[in-house]
Amino acid sequence: MKFIDLLLSLTISTLSFANSINFLKLIKRDVTYDEEAFLNNLSEECRTEYENSEYNNKCMPDITLVNYNNSCSDVDSEKCKTFFSDPLKCFPSCQNIPEFKELFQPAIMKTYQQSNKVFCQTNEKGELCPYSLSIMTKGGSINVLLDQCKSKKCTESLLEIFKDISIDQFTVFENSTYTTGNFNYNELNIVNQYISILESEKSQYLHVTSDAVTYH
Repeated sequence: MKFIDLLLSLTISTLSFANSINFLKLIKRDVTYDEEAFLNNLSEECRTEYENSEYNNKCMPDITLVNYNNSCSDVDSEKCKTFFSDPLKCFPSCQNIPEFKELFQPAIMKTYQQSNKVFCQTNEKGELCPYSLSIMTKGGSINVLLDQCKSKKCTESLLEIFKDISIDQFTVFENSTYTTGNFNYNELNIVNQYISILESEKSQYLHVTSDAVTYH
């Protein structure tokens, strides 16, 4: 599970809108996650179960341009919703391992679900939203939020995700046994600036539906 990618997907750099703060570089610089150290502290039985689990592959996939249709369908399935509600139940060999329980706690599972939603956003025509496309291609276009605002559906879906993000989620990740470094919480508040942009009159003016341009 690539937890650092998970947080990066929620905070892609939008340099032109964020007072010249590059959020992507900020997170890469300040906090790192040692997945190998985590895996090495699991029992052989637990590690085998985790690495070969259908839940791991279907509910926590690496979503790409090649597989996003199938992967997004999988993560939205009832099976994956059940998994995220009680992930430890799906890994019986790992339930009593503190390190495993730490990284499968509710705050991190919530962040993973948010990450899946970010990757799987689509517009009124069923096409990937610009923000999702930018993450998958690691393009980081400075116009990504403006492009996102051209679709009312894309704008509203990203707003819903950002408004659901809590600083507590980053605190949990930062304080994990297998992470090092610190987040700068003054800069983490940049998410609130993203919300302001997406709710702005300019954003509403740019909305495009599947039928026509809607002016507000």
